[in-house]
Amino acid sequence: MSYERPDPNESHIAPKYKATLETPPVVEWRLSAELGFLAVASHIIQLSNDGSRFDYRNNGGQDVLFPFFRLSTDLKFKGRHAIVFLYQPLKLTGETVLSEEVVFDGVVFPAGTPLNSTYGFPFWRISYLYDFLRRPGDEVALGASLQIRDATIVFTSADGTLRASRRDVGPVPTIKFRGRWGFDNGVWWGTEIDGMYAPVSVINGSDEEITGAILDASLRVGYDFTKRVSGFFNIRYLGGGAVGTQSDPTAPSDGYTKNWLHFITASLGVDFRAL
Repeated sequence: MSYERPDPNESHIAPKYKATLETPPVVEWRLSAELGFLAVASHIIQLSNDGSRFDYRNNGGQDVLFPFFRLSTDLKFKGRHAIVFLYQPLKLTGETVLSEEVVFDGVVFPAGTPLNSTYGFPFWRISYLYDFLRRPGDEVALGASLQIRDATIVFTSADGTLRASRRDVGPVPTIKFRGRWGFDNGVWWGTEIDGMYAPVSVINGSDEEITGAILDASLRVGYDFTKRVSGFFNIRYLGGGAVGTQSDPTAPSDGYTKNWLHFITASLGVDFRAL
């Protein structure tokens, strides 16, 4: 018994599903940008075993809204295979006057000290996705990502006499899911999730006793203005952190870190199909 592929132009086939019978473009290229704000729901850090448990949001000046910006581009081949490149700048600064003494990596900041803090965590991410639908406008895709973190943590007294800082660059692999569903009136909704929870030793083979986690999950609703341009509103949860001890700390630090953050972003975005 043989099967003949239906003609996409047959009248009994719903318009939305005709695309599944058509040959997809060899290459599709999209550019996407988001602009909005970031709110800190919770952010707790401890540097060194004898360091203070410091609440960035309640005691460090992170109780305001911060600008949020994200750029990404993806190439899709034959309607199935997608390569995604993403850049996420992320820098939070705060100013406060300490109500009590705090200690970071052995550096003591007395109560009453005007404190400036910088928390930088920009990252670059490359992802591969396999689309199970291969249908223009819709997507159910699963894959993996490799993220490069570039972390900078700095605490400085306003007069510059006291300073504690940490810096770290390293790989973060994640599992990735992306979905999109469009309606005939041009409205669509979508989701994108990157997540991981694992010991650092599993990730890069080191002997560091550190456990890390990340979850970057978004939900968006958009509208296709043309076949090439669409706009969307996006809500995102960005969270994670790490706890453990580095194998080669720099004095006076003993290498212990406990850092967990929970951020919420709201943004407007535009998606442009270049090819």
